[in-house]
Amino acid sequence: MQPAAAALKAWTEGARPPFALPDLQNETRALQDFAGKTVLVHFFATWCEPCVREIGALQSLAADLRDRPFAIVAVDVAEVDLRVRAFFAKHRADFPVLLDRDRAVAKAWQVSTLPTTFVLDAGLVPRLFVEGDLDWSQPAVRSALESLSAAGARKNAANHPKNNPTEETAQ
Repeated sequence: MQPAAAALKAWTEGARPPFALPDLQNETRALQDFAGKTVLVHFFATWCEPCVREIGALQSLAADLRDRPFAIVAVDVAEVDLRVRAFFAKHRADFPVLLDRDRAVAKAWQVSTLPTTFVLDAGLVPRLFVEGDLDWSQPAVRSALESLSAAGARKNAANHPKNNPTEETAQ
């Protein structure tokens, strides 16, 4: 019997805590830096075979959506920095790779399976998630991401002062 394929599901458990972690260049990156975009937060490890396959799929996704308000943030869970840097020296990633050295963020986000991915709206609230690897090129998956991204873009436009004058400018 084959295991059931992973699927993108609605997230109903509310917000996850913000975080700030070092990237591969040891610069601290905060989740808040990506506010205003749809953000895919991907927890993985380089020893995890499905995770390795998924990094390539996420690279393709990042390239396809580069002109949209969309970001991918990969979070490596509990590995030695040198191992992760060596992996990404061989595997291209045009998105930030952060180092959760002590699993603090994975624990706070209640990640128990690798890979696990959350899709956050422009306000950084999780809306979708998947445990296990996912084919990010599936039309239904792309449609879900684009819908979430479009909703965020509409919300950002509505909240822009030019499109929503204050009482002072309206008088």
